[in-house]
Amino acid sequence: MPFGQLIKSKIADVQKLGIEIDMIAPDHGIIWRGDPGHVMQKYLDMANGKSNLSVAVIYDTMWHSTEQMTLPIMQGLKDEGLDCKVIKLRASPTSAAIKEFWNSRGCLIGSPTLNNLMFPTVAEFLYHLRGLRPKNRIAGAFGSYGWGGGAVKEAYEEFKKMGLEIFEPGIQVLYKQSADDESKCYEFARGFAKKVKEYHKNFE
Repeated sequence: MPFGQLIKSKIADVQKLGIEIDMIAPDHGIIWRGDPGHVMQKYLDMANGKSNLSVAVIYDTMWHSTEQMTLPIMQGLKDEGLDCKVIKLRASPTSAAIKEFWNSRGCLIGSPTLNNLMFPTVAEFLYHLRGLRPKNRIAGAFGSYGWGGGAVKEAYEEFKKMGLEIFEPGIQVLYKQSADDESKCYEFARGFAKKVKEYHKNFE
């Protein structure tokens, strides 16, 4: 992301030359030796938006309410047979969150509401992601709020700007989740997992 078409074109140019490659030495980054064909295939996979049938749960939390929602969400995803990776933004580099987003067909974004908007770290992540112009991914949102919601709505607005496939509606919890809220989070995740599996068939 976001130079997939250019990468595919340039790799095709190299392949047309028919030369045997022993090493890839880019202007910046890692020098690859041993199996350049493997590296070129990885570049093509990235350029084509290839992903695993899995879900990235990327969130941040203010008073742990949104964090608590990730537990039944994780369980719902797993009970539908999907692997998932949970990333807390303030505890992880942005690059790690981007990597998990890219690796997974589906992504759930979690954010508490702060001043009727997304939590700053979540907003920053989505802003960064939008600049990478992701494709062929499905997204949904969840979060907690106190006086008034807003974070989940704003997350969906960002998904639409990116042109992502969207799973609606998102789920919000007032203050700390109750047993009923926990059950709703679980069912929300199961519904999302089913949608991810259905959507992933388009790319097999």
